[in-house]
Amino acid sequence: MKDLKINRTPKTPQIDFNLKTGILLIAGVSVPENSMEFYGSLINWVKDYVKGPLKETKVVFKLAYVNTSSLQFIYDFLMLLDGINNQSSVVNIDWYYLEEDIDMKEMGEDFREALGIEFSFYGVETVE
Repeated sequence: MKDLKINRTPKTPQIDFNLKTGILLIAGVSVPENSMEFYGSLINWVKDYVKGPLKETKVVFKLAYVNTSSLQFIYDFLMLLDGINNQSSVVNIDWYYLEEDIDMKEMGEDFREALGIEFSFYGVETVE
């Protein structure tokens, strides 16, 4: 298994999943034309990762916008990590959102309520 890195495009977020640090970064805009195709590689990577995760896993979301078709894949991604939380790894989520974007903050809060993972929320002026 190796790190997963995908460059940001105008329609897809930057992905930087680092096996050495246990930091999984998703940053940018998520409006892919084919969400299943884009998120399929992330889901497969996480399925492998949860078989032997680090003791601490941190997921960092820095998303400016997410379309509806991406939401299910993000939820599936988080459910896989929720399955290892406090068993083989402690999973924490850092959820960055634009200060004026209450919808993005509420999206993170909805995920927090559905999962057993600790979330930290950060309102910022720019999401990069």
